[in-house]
Amino acid sequence: MKLDLTLGAAALAVVASGLGVSLAQADDAETLRFGTHLTVQHNLTVNAVEPWMERVTELSDGKVQFEHFPNSQMGKAKDIYRLVGAGALDAGYTLYVQNKLPLMDIPMLPNLYEDVAAGTLAWWEVLNKAPMSDYLAELNLKPIIPIIWSTYSISMVDGKPASIDDFSNLKLRTSGGLHDQAAAALGIIPVAVSASESLEALRKGTVDGYWGSSTSLIDYQFVQVLDNAVTNLPLNGWGGVFSINLDRFNSLPEASQKAIEQASEEMARDIGAYVHDYTSGSWDRVSEAGVALYEVDEEVVGQVAEKLEPITKAWLAEQDAAGYPATEVYNQFREAYERNLKTQ
Repeated sequence: MKLDLTLGAAALAVVASGLGVSLAQADDAETLRFGTHLTVQHNLTVNAVEPWMERVTELSDGKVQFEHFPNSQMGKAKDIYRLVGAGALDAGYTLYVQNKLPLMDIPMLPNLYEDVAAGTLAWWEVLNKAPMSDYLAELNLKPIIPIIWSTYSISMVDGKPASIDDFSNLKLRTSGGLHDQAAAALGIIPVAVSASESLEALRKGTVDGYWGSSTSLIDYQFVQVLDNAVTNLPLNGWGGVFSINLDRFNSLPEASQKAIEQASEEMARDIGAYVHDYTSGSWDRVSEAGVALYEVDEEVVGQVAEKLEPITKAWLAEQDAAGYPATEVYNQFREAYERNLKTQ
């Protein structure tokens, strides 16, 4: 199946000044352009992008250098995967690939993983083997950094839902797609509100609470209005990937390719451990901000998992029928996750 790589001329004509990585440059160095929508202060810039670039330069003895274009200098988040695939950027944070490749939504299936570090390593394995690697290659992308985020939670402005019936008819700000489906399966009314407008929606009572990551509660200051958060529901997670243009990678000398691949293998371990610690620690910050944390009974956890299971089955069947081997990829993820979980 050939995937469309069409990119508008305007996007290809993007011009921006780069922020060079300050490492000694070899005379025969290759300079790669790395673009993201992330700010220079963002946790993934500081803990993934910058250390990965520095490690590649180190491992290549200075023969691979980078120009870094953060903060959407080279394009919006939704455009980066096309810019990288078309060669307007050499590497970037390639979100929204599911617009062309629905299998990239696999990490958003409910109750798929719990441990972020093991989930990151499982996602990295899946991205680098057939069939996923073949589909990404058709988009002219090669994965370099996998991202798996902690599974989402439910936080409330008022009230403390503790049973399966308590969740019914709650209006929650959700993230769309499979997250909306999961919320609806629990009787929740999913409400589409942008992240920047969610605090006001919570404050005005437009929504009763928030379905999302614990880190967002701090990052977007939702803790100002939230009272309670349940921490042990088996909800959906989220995943993404940073990629390099495959043609550009293949054009590099073998030693430079090996430097990139080694840096990526190291980062897959490091970023998984970092996100695990960062997202786990976010609950401490949420609690310190005055939000009461609690867990529902294991019986309720089981009931939630049971209600969400049909979503996974239906999504896998839908993608399989559309010609995407979703069940195969799902099984690859689960096998890799269970194996990596034993080594954590």
